[in-house]
Amino acid sequence: MDTAVIVTEQLSKRFHARQFAVNAVDLAVFPGSISGIVGTNGAGKTTLLHMLVGLLRPTSGKAFVLGADIASGSAEYRQHIGFISDQAYFPTGFTAADVLKYHRFLYNNWDGNRARRLMDAFALPLHQRVRQLSKGMKVQLAFVAALSIRPKALILDESTGGLDPVVKRQVLQLLVQEASEGTAVLFATHHLEELERIADQIYVLHEGRIVTRASTDELKAAMRRIQVVFAQEFPEELRHLPGIIAIEEAGHVYTLTVKGQAQDIMALCRRHQPLLLEELTVGFEDMFVHLMNQEGYSREQISLV
Repeated sequence: MDTAVIVTEQLSKRFHARQFAVNAVDLAVFPGSISGIVGTNGAGKTTLLHMLVGLLRPTSGKAFVLGADIASGSAEYRQHIGFISDQAYFPTGFTAADVLKYHRFLYNNWDGNRARRLMDAFALPLHQRVRQLSKGMKVQLAFVAALSIRPKALILDESTGGLDPVVKRQVLQLLVQEASEGTAVLFATHHLEELERIADQIYVLHEGRIVTRASTDELKAAMRRIQVVFAQEFPEELRHLPGIIAIEEAGHVYTLTVKGQAQDIMALCRRHQPLLLEELTVGFEDMFVHLMNQEGYSREQISLV
């Protein structure tokens, strides 16, 4: 089995006397895989990633990237990490060409041919100054810089913001291609549909803790929806079944959210001769909301009337 490129062991970060921003996190990201981190606002995603790339020192626990202890202060392992944050911090007076020259100077494995191909693919203006670039163009330039060092680990923090749907799809395809070439990708995002499309493994972070870790296939199998229409009232014997998480009602149409496989509950529904009965998949967004409700994190609906 391949050795994990990124490993954390009870990794924690605390700021002053505040509660832990990251609390005893264990994760492992392997070569050729895409691991996603999702979480509530303030869950600790950015703090976690900043520790992994050496921007923050952990309070306790350990983390190893490419075999190097991040607490060692070594800069060598960072030569092989591509990091893209939610903000592209380039000097505003630089042109795109200047940004690429700067990275070529910093990174030993800089691939100029790859940089040129990516610049052409994104149709980025080489001699336009950073201050004149849109947010989306700055994000694309950050991807060019990160991918052109031929990283062994690629770490992304909410890095698809500002991209239009066409470019976002292009970027997600690049991430899949990069992973297929052996790069370990760790991707934090609020856009769950992105992870649903490309991630192998997902970590759900809440209040600094990992509350769920599962493969994408395991998450998809963990919850189902059943839509059923009865000629009469909803059968009471179905209302309190332990496998049913939630029941939504719209006239005679009922939508049941079911934990795990739905066959047994569908069989019970058939006994009542429904007019309509079908199984539906559950999107990652609904699944995430349910997981957060289990953790006591929810929001009341807001009425502006």
